[in-house]
Amino acid sequence: MIRRCMLALLLCGLPVAGLAQDDPRPDRDDQQVMATDAFLNAHPDMKHRRLGAIAVDEGRQEDARAEFLEAARYGDKLSQAMLAEMAWKGQGQPQDRPLAYAWADLAAERGYPQFVALREAYWKALAPADRARAIEVGQPLLAEYADAVARPRLARELRKARRYMAGGRVNKNADLFVIGPGRQWIQIRGGDFYATKFWEPKAYEAWTDTLWKTPWVEKVEVGAPESINLPD
Repeated sequence: MIRRCMLALLLCGLPVAGLAQDDPRPDRDDQQVMATDAFLNAHPDMKHRRLGAIAVDEGRQEDARAEFLEAARYGDKLSQAMLAEMAWKGQGQPQDRPLAYAWADLAAERGYPQFVALREAYWKALAPADRARAIEVGQPLLAEYADAVARPRLARELRKARRYMAGGRVNKNADLFVIGPGRQWIQIRGGDFYATKFWEPKAYEAWTDTLWKTPWVEKVEVGAPESINLPD
């Protein structure tokens, strides 16, 4: 389940055209913004989650774990869930199922259904002695990775990056030229790049929460049936 989430949400959502106005998923304009160096450097949660996902796909488990740890410091719940899965399976580290539960408990902190289910599944699979140790090893993680410390840490990064890039003056009516995929300069509308949901910490938190708490139902449009003649 977690790997499917990672692939589907590498940059917090697949580019989808024609979304409803109240659909929180990133559209193509959002995805263009989120793929730029300027955006990723300002959002270490997404940046290190992305680098971790790339490392997983390339089989570099220890590197992936290091990247997810960094993303987890900024409250990225998917990265915390990935750390849980890696500890549970012994990927990039010795297998440690009590530690896996502790990470899953952190990932479920906001009540996202996918991660609550993961946490509960782990708890049911633990022996009583492992449950006691899971509570013990979870305490140091809370001090470093829980929302109470991770979200203010990310908020500081967002504010600092916005001040630096805009020089304190944001012009949403002007286009920006920023480095995008392949190290190529691309042109982006200021209104897209400086969208409130990306840069105002509370709005960013709310947008992220909506992404994870809203069930996603993929729809496929099927056209009218056509008759075809098959060869004899």
